[in-house]
Amino acid sequence: MYSPKIAQDITQNVFLKIWEKRHEINPEQNFNAYLFTIARNMVYKETEQKLLAEQSLRQLQEEEDVLDMSTIQTLDYHFTEELCRSLVEELPPARREIFKLSRFERLSNKEIALRLSISERTVETQLYRATRFLKRKLLSDEGLGLLILLFIIQSN
Repeated sequence: MYSPKIAQDITQNVFLKIWEKRHEINPEQNFNAYLFTIARNMVYKETEQKLLAEQSLRQLQEEEDVLDMSTIQTLDYHFTEELCRSLVEELPPARREIFKLSRFERLSNKEIALRLSISERTVETQLYRATRFLKRKLLSDEGLGLLILLFIIQSN
């Protein structure tokens, strides 16, 4: 269940914990017992996390058996795409147009600038602001944000 890497990580975390608590350690008390207690608690915590992860993985696998994976992926993609498009609609009109031309029509910054009679620098600035807005909105929704951010990146 444990590997040398996990043992090294726990050992490093034990010494980090001791370093963080160094001002609270009483030299009059048994340091070995203190060290053993910290190490034991970290091993228990690591074991609990592993068991929970395995349990979650088993549960996910059982749920995946019920649903066809391709259906799930299709639904996830459509949900993600729709959410992304709805967030794009929240952008100011000019920024929204520039973003759509860039991401959905795949025009270069130069082509967008020529089409809209603006400078390339303006296009870059508006794309930067649009992307920053979308990232902020998406990342505020925890794990969903990462999925949608991947959709935006893939649109490039």
